[in-house]
Amino acid sequence: MVTYVQTHARLEAERQVDVLARTTGLVETIAVEEGDRVREGDILVRLGKEELKLRLQQAQVALQQVNATFTRTKALHDSRMVSEAEFETIRHQVENARVSLDEVKLSLAYADIRAPISGVVMLRLVEVGDLIRPNQQVLELADLEPLLARIHVPEKRMHQIREGQEARVLIESLPDEKFAGEIRMISPGVDPQSGTVKVTLEIPDALGRLKPGMFASVSIITDRHLNTLIIPKKGLIIETDEDDVYVVAEGKARRTRVELGFVEGDQVEVVQGLEEGNQVITVGQDGLKNGMAVRPVGLAPLAGPVDGADSTAATDGRPEPSGAGR
Repeated sequence: MVTYVQTHARLEAERQVDVLARTTGLVETIAVEEGDRVREGDILVRLGKEELKLRLQQAQVALQQVNATFTRTKALHDSRMVSEAEFETIRHQVENARVSLDEVKLSLAYADIRAPISGVVMLRLVEVGDLIRPNQQVLELADLEPLLARIHVPEKRMHQIREGQEARVLIESLPDEKFAGEIRMISPGVDPQSGTVKVTLEIPDALGRLKPGMFASVSIITDRHLNTLIIPKKGLIIETDEDDVYVVAEGKARRTRVELGFVEGDQVEVVQGLEEGNQVITVGQDGLKNGMAVRPVGLAPLAGPVDGADSTAATDGRPEPSGAGR
């Protein structure tokens, strides 16, 4: 049996980035679609390069011209036929021409828009033929391994939480599957508005069944009791505030006080009051009195509901015993 802190969250990607254009151009090729997996550095979108190639040629010619001028001016400067100021002006023109050439080369490289991270294409925002401008978003990428769940735990429960702690994760849209999580980090501060602490869980998913945005129920396991005695929760008598059950003993219903421990789902831990193998009536307790005769009609595995027992005092005639087991 385990005890846990339970809460809810939406799954989030490990990293999610907007892919932006860094130069101007027409979209010539889109190499990926939504859902495709990409690696860091892969080309995602190609922009037209004709205009950039012309600009590159112009920058190369301009640099050649200013280099020729610089060579002549340097010779005159060495002969003291050109002033120092004129020589410095030509030298700066050479440097500016080199910077302009590098800038065009960089724009040409930016015409191939590449993946900044490895991940999955979540969103495509452009079409072939669109005119793209600098800082315009073209795609959205997300790293989905692992996914994260960011939850908020009440301050009074924080003494039960630590990094590396195990968690159980149930996904609303995948009711038949269970996922394991682990606490990656705990915020060092308490939110003064809500009185809670943000806790980030890591949820591995090697098969790719989980998606960002899925609604998850998160149960952080805070304690675990092994080899405990458990019974179905429905075996408890609810007509009083005490924790009592009816046990079948020598053909009669015997009301027994129990001390309870952890509660998990439809099962409850019994710390004191029962012994392993006791039969606990789980259905038909209404109207049943202590000491009334009952007749078991079948047995079931320990710690699970079993067949009923007949009793003349039972409202439906079939109070069901269940074995108490570990």
